Amino acid sequence: PPPPPGEDPRSEDASPPSGGRADRHEAEPLAFARRLVTLAERMEHSAAVSDAARLVVDALVDDLALCDRASVVARTGRASPPFSAHTDDVAERLADVTTFLGGTPRLHVTMPASAPARTAYSDVAWRRFLERLTRQGVHAMYAARLGTDRQRIGTVVLYSARADAFDGTSHAIACDYVSIALRHRVEVTNLGTALETRGLIGSAMGILMERRRLSETAAWELLSRASQNHNIRLAEICRRVVESSQR
Repeated sequence: PPPPPGEDPRSEDASPPSGGRADRHEAEPLAFARRLVTLAERMEHSAAVSDAARLVVDALVDDLALCDRASVVARTGRASPPFSAHTDDVAERLADVTTFLGGTPRLHVTMPASAPARTAYSDVAWRRFLERLTRQGVHAMYAARLGTDRQRIGTVVLYSARADAFDGTSHAIACDYVSIALRHRVEVTNLGTALETRGLIGSAMGILMERRRLSETAAWELLSRASQNHNIRLAEICRRVVESSQR
């Protein structure tokens, strides 16, 4: 039968609701989930963790269409140097928002460009940061911790020129998914590094045992003392021993 007068004959699924990209994601959850899975697969096969971070920021803007620019700042371990990825120079300049997170797992800021100082925060540095945001045309920002409460590996930050860009839930779902995928990629990297280090240590000990007629324990103690006395990582000491034997 024909639809009643005034009723749109199209089904609700036929046309996504208006209001922005986040609304469309929530109207198309299956397609959005597939994009997230594809991103995780690409991250898993990336050559390095820094490459995985680059995939994340590019996907947030392009494939997932959740923001205008994005940043990821993270590290593989407490003693390791941080790695980062930014979609553009603006995102890189604004990446210091991570200092304002503190112990907060998430930070969502929306503001009109005409009144950047209207905020619940009274800290002068924070107000200046908001002013920097508006000068770059950013009206909404969403930052989330990467990792868990026990292991925090970094931060992902989304920026948008639309004040209502992060009113839905798609950005939060994406950040949670990215957090799991990137943490897994970091764990794989750390495992590979551990295996490489273990192999180097074994090779260096074997070389010392053969050259100096040392026992396994004595070779290990020699390497450990050299690392401590010269303030050089054990893996680097072992690498130098191995390389010197190949000359």
